Amino acid sequence: MRKQGGKGPSGGAVRSVRPRKATMKDVATLAGVSLATVSRTLSAAAEVSPRLSRRVQAAARRLNYAVNINARGLRGKTSGLVVVLLPDIANPFFSVLLQGIEEQARSHNMAVLIGDTGVDHAIAETYWRLIDGQRADGIILLNGFLPFPPGKWAAGDYPMVVVSERIAGADAPIVGIDNVAAAFDAVSYLARLGHRRVAHICGPADNVLTMERREGYQKAVEANDLERWPEAIQPGAFSIRAGRAATARLLAASPRPTAVFTANDEIAIGAIIEAKAQGLRVPEDLSVIGFDDIEMGQICDPPLTTIYQPRREMGRKALETLARLVEAPEKPIGDTLLDYKLVVRDSTAPPA
Repeated sequence: MRKQGGKGPSGGAVRSVRPRKATMKDVATLAGVSLATVSRTLSAAAEVSPRLSRRVQAAARRLNYAVNINARGLRGKTSGLVVVLLPDIANPFFSVLLQGIEEQARSHNMAVLIGDTGVDHAIAETYWRLIDGQRADGIILLNGFLPFPPGKWAAGDYPMVVVSERIAGADAPIVGIDNVAAAFDAVSYLARLGHRRVAHICGPADNVLTMERREGYQKAVEANDLERWPEAIQPGAFSIRAGRAATARLLAASPRPTAVFTANDEIAIGAIIEAKAQGLRVPEDLSVIGFDDIEMGQICDPPLTTIYQPRREMGRKALETLARLVEAPEKPIGDTLLDYKLVVRDSTAPPA
């Protein structure tokens, strides 16, 4: 036997020849069945009799035949993996929502891969490649943007569900609540308590939830004929630090608000901290309402009045919707709006 790099009869170098990989046709020949039977057996796309299945599996093992995972996906075999993208895994809003996704995934024998993308589209696209390469069955988006370049995805090509906020260009079912109506109800509650100067601290400027909750605030101001002043609407972000900074600006302006509606609970907690740091009492001097009903808001001092979102149910419904898209992609599924409610605690009271 000639070694690699030796001389052949004509004096040329002898190249080593790798053994040819077995093909599906080789498996069919060895098992004495048709190509279609091999395909159905190895892809589980249709039931095959136990006798034929054993013959095909034995032939595949003997030939060391490996199923191509991409081809298997194209034939209808699911991977059992679901990708969930979120912008900040440290944000307490997502913890209960992810629990709901995990619980429902187990009931469908699915596994969940969580991607913390921040606002980095490049990171999101690395997870998208799992979907595009048929290594995952579908994707749930909590991060507020599409994980691929514009124009690459066509409606219905891949199972996708959006949670909480609408995403431009994503023709996919949405699971969430009516944020405009919820914000309207929160501000109207402050009006019923007797507040006339109600300020609003927003989330990130380009965020859909920010826009919807600000719209609800503005509609409530108009409907309840509340006061308007230049500093009433403050820019911010979904964080305690942003809540403190915006509240400091509100309290330095004239007139001061008697109540604040914030775009999420973390902003509201920051507002309470800053008001107390400046010697004000909550709610006697400043009432504060948040949005989301995270656990931290329930134990802060005072406990936070807020809009409750059914986060666990949102997670369950998102996974259930995705599972239906995976099983029957040709059947359209509409949006799901779940019920919210105003939870009244000790951070709100009539104005002094």
